[in-house]
Amino acid sequence: MKKYIFFLFVIVLLVNCQNQNSVESFNYERDTPAWLKVQIDSMSTNQYYHGSQVYRYIWHNDFIYDIFIPVSSCVYCEVFNKDGAKITFTGDNMLQDYLNNRKNEVLIWKWKD
Repeated sequence: MKKYIFFLFVIVLLVNCQNQNSVESFNYERDTPAWLKVQIDSMSTNQYYHGSQVYRYIWHNDFIYDIFIPVSSCVYCEVFNKDGAKITFTGDNMLQDYLNNRKNEVLIWKWKD
């Protein structure tokens, strides 16, 4: 009987620890800023954005939103901070810092065929 109680205790302990360390999954409605939802709504009806994807990253401890547009000749031209202000990479060092130090990629939206 003591074996079963110990086994049950270990299971409960493991499940509890796992729940405390788990990362809550991304929820579009809850986790997407209003300004970005408006942008995505307009993109979803504009053929220029065909095949586009919107990603969220963490860069310098803040959310950054990157709109990848496959038909655009400008790469990393549609990058915004959490408030919707466009980020302009002022040089190669800043762009390399973004590319090397962004983390926690989350696909927020992609064009649906």
